[in-house]
Amino acid sequence: MNQQKVSEQIMLLLTDSDSWSDEQITALLANQEEIGHTLYRLYRSFPHHVEQVQRYRAKKKELSVLPTEELLKREQAISKRRAAIIEEDYADELPDSFYESPPIDSDEHIIYEILKERKVVH
Repeated sequence: MNQQKVSEQIMLLLTDSDSWSDEQITALLANQEEIGHTLYRLYRSFPHHVEQVQRYRAKKKELSVLPTEELLKREQAISKRRAAIIEEDYADELPDSFYESPPIDSDEHIIYEILKERKVVH
């Protein structure tokens, strides 16, 4: 089932159950596992994800006023730090999360995003 359909069914759960049609009840029961997983994921990420978006927006606003040259310097500094950490990791002890995409509220992610918007990086 697509995300739009799951969202619609979750919104239906927030309405008065007396107004549900037999067809809607059947659909809810048929998709209970996917709806349950989605609700659980939302429960586990709330309010962390909302706070992350709030930090992202504040930090993006702050970094967006910087000139492109300053953002490029910061991006290069981040890249050098990451490369140095990898180089010093002789015992291969870095967690897998080190190689994942940075969080959306990180300077690394936001700087890259701004530079991409300014068409400085691809």
